[in-house]
Amino acid sequence: MNIDLLVSNQNIVGLVSDEPIRGNIAGVMFDAETGVMILEFTDVDSLELNIPVEMRIAAIIMERLDIQYGVLDNGVFGETRQLPLILQNDPFGGGNAGHFAVKPRNSVMDFENFMKRAVSGQPVHRNDLGDESAADSVMSGFNPAILQFAPHLSRQRTMEASPKMQPSGPAGPSMGMGGGGGGGGGRPYTPRNNDDDDI
Repeated sequence: MNIDLLVSNQNIVGLVSDEPIRGNIAGVMFDAETGVMILEFTDVDSLELNIPVEMRIAAIIMERLDIQYGVLDNGVFGETRQLPLILQNDPFGGGNAGHFAVKPRNSVMDFENFMKRAVSGQPVHRNDLGDESAADSVMSGFNPAILQFAPHLSRQRTMEASPKMQPSGPAGPSMGMGGGGGGGGGRPYTPRNNDDDDI
């Protein structure tokens, strides 16, 4: 498994792996002193990534509360999510040290927007540090302008992109239920009996 760290032109950061990571990722820890990233899981032991983050990217990470994450397998993204980020040994005493400030969430469109704006990056984990053929980027030969997603993520993206159903005007059950700004003085409508003939 090889993992790269990418940075967008909006200073959003993300990890891209070339294969799924075993375990349910709860978040990412970043040690500002050593530059090492650690993946934290809910069901297996943590994974310490074996290539420290460069100082210029570390400065960007220290401003973040979350990090994008995706798995790119044969040119297709099969997993995407946004993970919380914890800073360790933050020289500025950041507010998110020691706990995840945000919760993991899934948004294919957020990940897609990040990937299309990625401008720089570096490797942060290699299965075999001595293997020169693995030195290439996980994204090598990949065009981020044309992203392909697995069918389940494509469906999720379509749902995210579709406009939400918005009611046009007052909803049926609330009509005449008082306080609606109509001219009826706020009195609820009640059906009248046939034998009640006064107005």
